[in-house]
Amino acid sequence: MKIGTKVMWAVLAFPLVISADLYSQDAGQGPEGPWLFSARSGGVFTDNRDGLKNNKESNLDLFIEPRADYRLRNGDRTLLDLSILPMLKWHSNPRTNAEGGAQNDTELFGTAAMELMHQLSPRVTLSLGDAITYNDDPEVSNGGGNVRASYSHIWNTAHAGVAADLSETLATGVNGSYALKRYTDSVVAKDEDEDILSGEAYLKYKMGSGYNLLGLVGASDFKNKSTTQQRGSQVISAGVGVDKVFNPDYIGKIRGGYQHGAYDNSALDSIDTPNGSAELTLRAASSTRFRLGASYGLYAPYVRPYSIQTLTAFSGAVDHDVLPNRLTLTLDAQYGSGDYKEEGATLPGGTDDMVMVGVSATYRVNRIWSLSGGYDYENWDSDVRESFSRNTVNFSVKAEM
Repeated sequence: MKIGTKVMWAVLAFPLVISADLYSQDAGQGPEGPWLFSARSGGVFTDNRDGLKNNKESNLDLFIEPRADYRLRNGDRTLLDLSILPMLKWHSNPRTNAEGGAQNDTELFGTAAMELMHQLSPRVTLSLGDAITYNDDPEVSNGGGNVRASYSHIWNTAHAGVAADLSETLATGVNGSYALKRYTDSVVAKDEDEDILSGEAYLKYKMGSGYNLLGLVGASDFKNKSTTQQRGSQVISAGVGVDKVFNPDYIGKIRGGYQHGAYDNSALDSIDTPNGSAELTLRAASSTRFRLGASYGLYAPYVRPYSIQTLTAFSGAVDHDVLPNRLTLTLDAQYGSGDYKEEGATLPGGTDDMVMVGVSATYRVNRIWSLSGGYDYENWDSDVRESFSRNTVNFSVKAEM
């Protein structure tokens, strides 16, 4: 039996294999102890595997993804979550060397992550986390740089922060993040490995009635390898913001300020622009939740080999419990328009626009079993790389122990 057929049968049979251990458990009892175990199996189909305008290739991925979480709780003082998610993936139509970014039909990928929140004192809180993923098909994400099918790579994101209450009405904090992408192919790595380092400090005044006034300063540094030109950029930001907590589950945020962006290539002129963001979130307070966001400013580029972009972005999502504790329907959408300035004769600049809409549903059969499925439509209209559209369908079954 071919390895691809074996993997397909394993994916389809996986729920039956683990159900023998889980079916007899009382669905009304929650998991005991710090360890939590779960597993997903399913598939993802796309009609445009490589994100091309012409010569499109479709592909079906089947996967098995077990997960183990260790959760340590010390009252409200310490919260520690550790997780590991190995993934066995099978491609029905793997890319070849001639198509670029050659794939094996079956390969082991995975993610490992850590999140820690620790109260150093009654007034000082430390938070930090890290997630490292090995994969060959990055997904579109809000504000992220993984926006197209890619060569096999390691993607690591880390963050840390300290928040301190100086008084009943005054607080301060510092946050930082670091992201790196490392390609497994040495030839690709010479031109595509990248690093993004960013940090922000704030001072918060608690005005009462749920209002918080903030002053913010920040900086970021983008580095991208290239054998043909000098690449990279730095951005310095300053601004103010207002948060409004309408109730514990209904929160609004507004930020505004100014940014200065400079290129590693000293021959290119710097960029100065106003920047801002807004968020409105209604969380678990009702059967319908929503998340709305908008932002404008300087960001690391989505399009290589450019060094910086001025991005206008909007995002939104609505979750509705069709059947409470059983069936949830989600609608989400994203829009992004990146403006790229000229960076030499070979990089004339232009715009890179993306629209993505999706619908998904999750049905919880009982405490252990849940089913999920969704559809996404993605469209890129670009002056600085090839435009394309893509349809993606996903489905999975999940068991939680």
